Amino acid sequence: MSTISELKNFLLKPVVFMLQDKTVRRGKLLLYHQHDYYIKFTIQTNKNLNKTYEVPYPYKIIPRTSQITFSYLIEDLCKGNANKIDFITSVTPTSSVNKVHNKQLTISVIDDM
Repeated sequence: MSTISELKNFLLKPVVFMLQDKTVRRGKLLLYHQHDYYIKFTIQTNKNLNKTYEVPYPYKIIPRTSQITFSYLIEDLCKGNANKIDFITSVTPTSSVNKVHNKQLTISVIDDM
């Protein structure tokens, strides 16, 4: 089972945070910290400003060589159990869900900063 310790290879490197196909953050990854059910990232932007980006702890972490994917898919939460998937889908309000709900966040190392 993978953990967020896989992120240590991304420290001090330029990274891009992509939610599905949309870029949500970009900069040099300075620090990450897990607290309770959230992971807080400190990113240095190209204007030398330090910004924080906080995301919920993912249901599944998929590490690769130059990227890591945090999965917030309901299928990963339920591990493929169709009854649980149907139940969660039926009771989840559509208006008040988190922006990462039922999506994947990919953090990739980039070379163009």
